[in-house]
Amino acid sequence: MRKLFSVTVLILAVMLSGCVAPRSVKQPSITLGNVRVLETRGLIQRLQIDLLVGNPNDFDIPLTGLEFTMQLNGLDFAQGLSSETVTIPRLGEATVPVDVSVSLLAVFQQMQMAASGQGVSYRIAGKAYLDHALVSTVPFAKQGQLVPGDDPLGKGFKPL
Repeated sequence: MRKLFSVTVLILAVMLSGCVAPRSVKQPSITLGNVRVLETRGLIQRLQIDLLVGNPNDFDIPLTGLEFTMQLNGLDFAQGLSSETVTIPRLGEATVPVDVSVSLLAVFQQMQMAASGQGVSYRIAGKAYLDHALVSTVPFAKQGQLVPGDDPLGKGFKPL
């Protein structure tokens, strides 16, 4: 009888743990958007970068913030934070503005590299903070290459 009771408790515990286990959250997709200069102070430039965050999950993501770093051509370029609260709809997208700090020395270094006619490789990595009791952060990363050429927006670069 005691053994049956133990087995029953174990089965109930396993069943209940399945009810409260966090869903698997797929990594959001990140696309670079607009860049605006906010201010320049000394050797630091403040920018606002709009990130288009895509939700590949079959449920809304209640985003409460982002932190990320950006590398250009393998060198640290910018780091940013956002406390913007946005709900990204299931299988949808939302724009999240992120304030970043950039060293003017890093800007000049990248301008020299771009003047050589080579493409610009980039990498963005960070964490998305969620308003969820069981899953509080989801990592994200994106890397790519921008190459000189004609693009539809006339910016001089096109993504590879």
